[in-house]
Amino acid sequence: MRYSSAIDLVYGIKARLAERHFDVDALFKQAGLAEGECIADDALTLSDKLSHLWELVMHASDDALVGLKVSSPQPLDRSGLMGHILRASPDVKSAIENLVRYTPLVSPAIQSTIEHVPGRIRVGLYLQGRQRNSPQQYYDFVWCMVLRTIQCAAARNDLKPALVTYAFPKPDQPQIVQAYAEAFGCPVRFDMPANAMEFDNADLTAPITTARPMAADWALNMLAELAQSQRDWTRRMLAKMDQTQRVVPSVSFSSKVQQLLSGMLPKGEPLREDVAKQLRMSERTLQRRLAEEGTNFTKLVDDTRRELAHQYLSKGELSLKKMSFQLGFSEPSAFCRACKRWFGRSPKQLQQGAALFEGGEACLPHDTVSATGRDDSEVFAA
Repeated sequence: MRYSSAIDLVYGIKARLAERHFDVDALFKQAGLAEGECIADDALTLSDKLSHLWELVMHASDDALVGLKVSSPQPLDRSGLMGHILRASPDVKSAIENLVRYTPLVSPAIQSTIEHVPGRIRVGLYLQGRQRNSPQQYYDFVWCMVLRTIQCAAARNDLKPALVTYAFPKPDQPQIVQAYAEAFGCPVRFDMPANAMEFDNADLTAPITTARPMAADWALNMLAELAQSQRDWTRRMLAKMDQTQRVVPSVSFSSKVQQLLSGMLPKGEPLREDVAKQLRMSERTLQRRLAEEGTNFTKLVDDTRRELAHQYLSKGELSLKKMSFQLGFSEPSAFCRACKRWFGRSPKQLQQGAALFEGGEACLPHDTVSATGRDDSEVFAA
């Protein structure tokens, strides 16, 4: 099932990024969103590509606020189904309710909820993907685009939410937190259970100046029929995806960090800030995510080195000196001490055939001549 209104969203993002002088052709091609490529995508595949695009945009701009900055109002005549929904709504309250109700028509991957709380309504947003988690910049863009388009439709630039919440960690820099408050014109809280936006009931009565009452009933009836068909398909799709996820276990966060560390170790001691930067998160978030899995950065570096050392020693293809530098040690003697701590043996003893673990596990080669022709036994002997 294809989603023409989701394609409208893709084109809207591209136009806004072009206005900010991004190399949109290169970015969209890299994300698999080049002209014609995304037309045949299903909803979750397209959502993954959009998440990848925002990761690329974030990397290219090195600006955590890029999603907020590019989200200008969308003209209703170029807003696809969102434009029709707004035109069929007499006021802001109806517009928000209709947008939530007919979100599946934009894309089943965009899940929204509405909840009535004392004096307010709370709108929730979740951007579903198949293999990628949607980055915060994607949420920033969608939130701001919808808000500013509603402001434009109601001719009320002073229409602001009462509160915005994010399930993402709070930024370390106070100026970024302040920028969010300025962008939405209200308090913004992080580390919350859900991504949500709350509006005071008093602001919901503002009329939509572009509403077309004569066509509203027909349009909403048509949208309701399409939305029900889409919901039925979405339930089948999500049920199938849930069954697939039960069969294929997800990769843990610490495993992802270890994969990064394996590539970084040959360049020297890995730094926590460098790993956090590659994962596009703060050091505090990195520490928290590792703690949730019962480990920490220092232990993970040590575990990664031990596992790689086991592999290298078992294969016997590297000299011990080269092996020590491949594991990120500043000098061979540090590798020797680590081996004794890990395996209770020196590297020399291990390569002479001593068991890696108690009870014996691997019989290792005894060739310890380095690439320089010097015997490493002087350094690595017990």
